[in-house]
Amino acid sequence: MFGFFSRKKKLKDTAYALFGQVVEQARLPVFYEKLGVEDSLDGRFDMICLHMFILLHRLQQEETDESGQLRRYLKEVMFENMDLSLREMGVGDLSVGKKVKAMAEAYYGRQQAYEQFLEEPGEFGEALVRNIYRGQEVEEERLKTIVQYVTDQVSALEKHDISHIYSGQQVFNRYPL
Repeated sequence: MFGFFSRKKKLKDTAYALFGQVVEQARLPVFYEKLGVEDSLDGRFDMICLHMFILLHRLQQEETDESGQLRRYLKEVMFENMDLSLREMGVGDLSVGKKVKAMAEAYYGRQQAYEQFLEEPGEFGEALVRNIYRGQEVEEERLKTIVQYVTDQVSALEKHDISHIYSGQQVFNRYPL
């Protein structure tokens, strides 16, 4: 019985460590300075969603209870973080729930779009334009670069032994671009 609680705590701790990596990777200046992602709350949210997709896509390939739990904990940590961030920005208590709900809907919509289009890089680029670039025109080279970045990260994670991820070790390529 106590093993269950310690395993659960370990997975929750891993989720916090992995989400920290998601945020750290999403904040790399190259996305905003070189690839033209808007350096704003929305732009950073979109980059967090993209990196969560990359990580969750790998975890989804493992059809185990542990993988399902870790995916759930990662999402919980993300939404806790959203709630806390909104409160720190001064959003009133009555509005936080509505804003988190809207962000959750946006997040799940992006996850579904990315999963659907990952197999076709041209169409995946369209999903990125719609979500990351908010429908604005994007230089073709920038779009190719970010599509290649995502496919490289997905490929690299697929090569990781799952125990590497469960241990909370570094999962993203550090200097991708």
